[in-house]
Amino acid sequence: MFFTSKRLIERAEGLELLKEILKDKNKSVVIHYSCESFVTTHGRTPRVTSICMRYLGTAQTKSFSIHLQAQFDGKDFNNLTLADYDALEKKMLDEFYEFAKKHKDFKWIHWNMRDSNYGFEAIANRYRILGGQAFDIDEDRKYDFPRVLGKIYTYGYEKNKPDGRLLNLAKRNDITTVDALKGKEEADAFDNKKYLELHKSTLRKVDIVDSIIDRVDKNELKVASKPKH
Repeated sequence: MFFTSKRLIERAEGLELLKEILKDKNKSVVIHYSCESFVTTHGRTPRVTSICMRYLGTAQTKSFSIHLQAQFDGKDFNNLTLADYDALEKKMLDEFYEFAKKHKDFKWIHWNMRDSNYGFEAIANRYRILGGQAFDIDEDRKYDFPRVLGKIYTYGYEKNKPDGRLLNLAKRNDITTVDALKGKEEADAFDNKKYLELHKSTLRKVDIVDSIIDRVDKNELKVASKPKH
């Protein structure tokens, strides 16, 4: 009885969070980013390679990336020095934080961007390392969508293997994963300077999160576990 009551409360919390996100879609944005592998940095904060945002209301996408910045600056992104990388990453993050300031009143929906390894804090730390002054997005405007799903459907809503919860959930729901790289593939793409592939993967993942949100809203999302009412 206690478990059922607790479950009902948790599900209600998840549905309320979803309601907040969808209350004004024109003031909500989905964010995802790609970065250097955590494993090969030897404790150094991973370099950010691309950041993509998708407006929930219009489905328009805004993106920033090292490879785009290199083209803007007339650089050959296949032959960048470490100083070039730093300068281009700094410019990319300059633009991202300008975007963040202009959208400070938006709701920011993300997928596991929670800590200093991977998340808003990791991006901010990279920017500070490069000499920038990060703009802090209010915590109450950040929505970790896996947490919302966990509250609504229980945390067994999807398995982590073989491709991670996001891609597994997309495949379960026939949402295209074309161009979306797995974690190891993203790390390899960075090491092999395949920045365009990383950028396309990031774009695809904001599209996937957007599609998942839409299916939850329509009560059409297929999950591994059935919601307990």
